[in-house]
Amino acid sequence: MAVWDNHAVMLRSRWFVPFLLLATLLAPRGGRGESAAIFLDGTFADWTGPIEHVDPAGDGGAGADFRDVDLANDANWLFVRFQTTLDVGLQATNNLYLYLDTDMNAGTGGAIGGIGAELQWSFGTRTGCFQPPGSGTCAAIGQNAIRLRMLPSITSNTFEIAIARNALPNGNPLFTGSSFRLLLRDFAGGDLAPNAGGLAYTFDAGPVPPPPVLPFAREDPLDVRVVTWNVVSLQSGTGFNPAVTPAADRVLSAMAPDIICFQEIYTPTAAAVQALVEGMLPERAPWYATKVNDCVIVSRYPVLQSWALDGNVAALLDADAALDTDLLLVCAHLPCCANDTPRQAEADRIMSFFRDAMSPGGVVTVPTGTALVLTGDLNLVGFAQQLRTLLEGDIVNNATFGPDFAPDWDGGPLSDVISSQTEQRFAYTWRDDPNTFAPGRLDFVIFNDSVLELRRHLILYSPEMSPAQQFATGILAADVTTVSDHLPHLADFRSVSDLTAVGPSDAGHLALRGPGVGRGAVRFTLEVGAECAVTLDVFDVGGRLVRMLRDPGSGVLGAGSHPIVWDGRSDGGAAAGSGAYFLRVIARPTTGGPTRSATGRCVLLR
Repeated sequence: MAVWDNHAVMLRSRWFVPFLLLATLLAPRGGRGESAAIFLDGTFADWTGPIEHVDPAGDGGAGADFRDVDLANDANWLFVRFQTTLDVGLQATNNLYLYLDTDMNAGTGGAIGGIGAELQWSFGTRTGCFQPPGSGTCAAIGQNAIRLRMLPSITSNTFEIAIARNALPNGNPLFTGSSFRLLLRDFAGGDLAPNAGGLAYTFDAGPVPPPPVLPFAREDPLDVRVVTWNVVSLQSGTGFNPAVTPAADRVLSAMAPDIICFQEIYTPTAAAVQALVEGMLPERAPWYATKVNDCVIVSRYPVLQSWALDGNVAALLDADAALDTDLLLVCAHLPCCANDTPRQAEADRIMSFFRDAMSPGGVVTVPTGTALVLTGDLNLVGFAQQLRTLLEGDIVNNATFGPDFAPDWDGGPLSDVISSQTEQRFAYTWRDDPNTFAPGRLDFVIFNDSVLELRRHLILYSPEMSPAQQFATGILAADVTTVSDHLPHLADFRSVSDLTAVGPSDAGHLALRGPGVGRGAVRFTLEVGAECAVTLDVFDVGGRLVRMLRDPGSGVLGAGSHPIVWDGRSDGGAAAGSGAYFLRVIARPTTGGPTRSATGRCVLLR
């Protein structure tokens, strides 16, 4: 034994350090799990747990350099978030690959980076293969075999994907145990993440709350409901498909919209579409309609004017009774797929129309403070610049379509309604399981939040609604997919409200109530639950004091409601510019008790 021990010492002295280094490189990273309620929407706000792996910087060569790789799960899905230094379209041509060693055995599956990958997926070709343990063949699979979900659908350097835990690629379980190893590879630059050994992960069995069941009913019956829906299967010849219209009827009846933006209704006239909707929703009549190419606006509010924008339609709707303003609505169906150049041109055209409408002396001019909505199947599956154009007014072809501009009245961008499906934490709006493309976010509702306040909003995918919700709404499981591979997207709006209340409805009650938008002046109501000395100030969005409307020297206010008017001027008497402002009230009860405060947002229009 003494001789063997000495030999062992020699072996350790010569080989132990490099062996230990090799073992360290090949050892799987991670190993723990993290249960989380991930909402797959392409914004990543809910990835709040520890990051599983940070890949070394600068080892991406001429290709993508992987950085953060993060994993999470719930009872049904594996979620992966990863970041690179290169902007790509994840379903467009790229060199990114995903590998999963689902049996934790480097000797089975495809050998790559120290793991044996049963699942191999090429994002750039939208193809993959699965090699069950014990099989010598990696058989081809499509995205639906693993129920692959990924967002954003536009170019980005950060993505989140979901893979079903109970997926059965080619009839075989994808995951055979509670642990697996993951590896990402860029074939262009050769980067691996991790560089060797894979990232080990064990599913966390911790409970995750189920997705919320989103009700269809408006929060307020007076809210204005906008629905966009590409109804590709609804048309038949010069009319409508009688095998499809009952499904469309059930869906629209359950949603009860005030304004519908249809796409892919080519041959039927605007009058024919209007008559179809009147037959489905007679209780909400009368209806009005206007149409360009395949885009149709059907509205309960009269169409005052309409315009053709390439193949898209714009309309000015008389919605003043509901929104305290008319509504300028664009219903769009932008070019599909790899047609980035014409899609960008149509986005530029739409924004130049909004800029013209917001500018005095244009071809069309609407009053300051008019509500603006852009909705439809925007087919945003290419460059992120197209969405940036539609939100920020960043026009690409300035020579043809004019200068960039701020598309909201308060000088800011428009807002993008990112909605969840009724009973799933997914924001995709298009899905076609046999297709090589995974579900994507193609259908948008965009609005100006200086005028409109977003309330209830959702995406309806009837096959994954619970039987209870199907029964409650009268929708059948196959209704949405019978009508289209696009999902209807619903959003409710009301005029901006500056209501903010602090405290219970007792002697300390304090609230600001009002419409929140005023032309030349802003009128609202201050409610106090007890006699108070009140300070009331107006601030701009930068936090600078614009006007002191009340100070304690103005006298006390008794319990009850008090009308207040800000005349739109500063303390020095200068007219304040159009835009958003904040009201702050501080109330000190004269009979003692805690000081209360409340804040509210308003918009001044000139």
